[in-house]
Amino acid sequence: MTWPQRVISPDATEMGAIAHGPRILARDPGLIVGLRSIVAYSSGLDLAIVAIANGVRADAMEQLFQAPAELDPVTGEPRRGRWAGEGRQLQVRALDDAMLQPVPRRHTQGFHQQPDSYRREYLYEISPLPDVTELPLLTAWPALGLAPVTTYLELPAPAVLRAGTLFLDTDPGHWF
Repeated sequence: MTWPQRVISPDATEMGAIAHGPRILARDPGLIVGLRSIVAYSSGLDLAIVAIANGVRADAMEQLFQAPAELDPVTGEPRRGRWAGEGRQLQVRALDDAMLQPVPRRHTQGFHQQPDSYRREYLYEISPLPDVTELPLLTAWPALGLAPVTTYLELPAPAVLRAGTLFLDTDPGHWF
């Protein structure tokens, strides 16, 4: 897993309940998009997703995250140019339900594990905690030639997820 610094932020007030484990969301030659986990918090769901590309798709994926260098016309110093991947990123959405639309929260820097491989990890958020037990996720990446794929994920009942959330209270009187 590549969330290297903090899995739980220093100001976290709760530890979430595991709502779903690993699952392949989409697979195409040279590209796999997988769900690492869904963690439920009182405020919603966090979806940890990984995308791994190999061969020519690895090169294409890497190019989406690079901005060409250009010279600043005023200072003459090198600076980043326009980002080529804007609007061309991985798409994860919940079909037609407006309440279940995942919102990208952050992603890692891409990295190579092998010379012809590129990986990126994403964290999406659905807020508030949905009142459903089935989460239909549509995954696509048109810029890399990945056509839309729908995966239906079965989640525990919302009451079970709420009960499984652990609140981090530093007051010893509230520990038991």
